[in-house]
Amino acid sequence: MAAPQESAQELLRAMLNKPLYVALRKPADLARMAQFLEPHLRWMIGAERRGELFASGPFTDDTSAPGSLGGLSIVRAASLAHARELLSCDPFVKEGVVTINVKKWLLMEGGFSVAVRLSDQSARLF
Repeated sequence: MAAPQESAQELLRAMLNKPLYVALRKPADLARMAQFLEPHLRWMIGAERRGELFASGPFTDDTSAPGSLGGLSIVRAASLAHARELLSCDPFVKEGVVTINVKKWLLMEGGFSVAVRLSDQSARLF
């Protein structure tokens, strides 16, 4: 006799259901990107080290410069308002180099087994 299948609700309850906040970055003033790139990167590294930044990076293709197509950042925050407040401190946002559209996102499934800090290429096992 086959075991009863789990319902969708039971499957969903077992998943992570971790709220994160996704910022879609849209170029606004690319002429100022080079001027604020270093402060932006320093801010991102700080946010990463403070545990606020989950992942971030520019969209790319084979013909466009990094950043010219926009990008994506995922932050850990207590609320949508808190995520917007955190991201408003990014020099690219503060200085109008990019605009952002922030949305709440539920991390449900996926997997990884190491902590990796991309900015300094460090890793550790949990």
